[in-house]
Amino acid sequence: MSTPHGNDIDGTVPANGPLTGRTALVTGGGRGIGAEISRGLARAGARVALLGNGLEHLTRLAGELPHDPIVVRADLSRPEAPEAALREVTDRFGRLDILVNNAGFGTFGPSDEVTPEMYDDFMAVNLRAPLLLAGQAARHMADHGGGSIVHISSGIGASGNTGWVLYSAAKGGMEAAARTLTAEWGPHNVRFNTVRPAVIRTSAAWPPPGWDEAAYLRSVPLRRMQEATDVADAVLFLAGDSARNISGAFVDVDGGWGAVKPSVVGADA
Repeated sequence: MSTPHGNDIDGTVPANGPLTGRTALVTGGGRGIGAEISRGLARAGARVALLGNGLEHLTRLAGELPHDPIVVRADLSRPEAPEAALREVTDRFGRLDILVNNAGFGTFGPSDEVTPEMYDDFMAVNLRAPLLLAGQAARHMADHGGGSIVHISSGIGASGNTGWVLYSAAKGGMEAAARTLTAEWGPHNVRFNTVRPAVIRTSAAWPPPGWDEAAYLRSVPLRRMQEATDVADAVLFLAGDSARNISGAFVDVDGGWGAVKPSVVGADA
């Protein structure tokens, strides 16, 4: 189900931003990191489709955004949801230029307590859905001259951490897939890039289990927390023409945390 929303452009939103005339789909676009990404794309001129399963958050944010956004309610744990959602967006917009695969959730616990049911439920949203969306969106973009797809991964997808086995497996899987997608769709002018946040303070998943902020900041060279707006700024750059020759990149938005390879964060910090 999609619903039109939006306000007239006010004085704080330029009439002709760098993404004016383009369309974007942000999964998990109604709160946390996804909401900031949606705001950034809309302020840059894009018409945004906000996809999620919580209609209240999506509708509230859509009412704040310019350029006539739409809300797409979808349960990405269902196998048919990615294709149906993409079809709905392209039917409404006519085309899709930017996809941000942001939706997902975290789970924490020892690896010997993972059950087949936990695995299936987690991977359905965190790996299967973004993979299906990426492939189908790439086909659509290729047929319309190209586009940009950005995955939101995590530093844990590259380095791992105690207790996050399912999360790291899903993020690592999407990072591996992104390399293949880059090779497969690059000749069709479809770019794939990945943003790796570290710990982001959001209302959706805060704090992580056993959180010790002082210990975490000692492991971050810049000695400051990362915010959702930092991730949104990276996505905005990768989505636009300034990144026209960047594909297959992994951008760490982590204050240098990934570069120094600390052995622990969060629960064991």
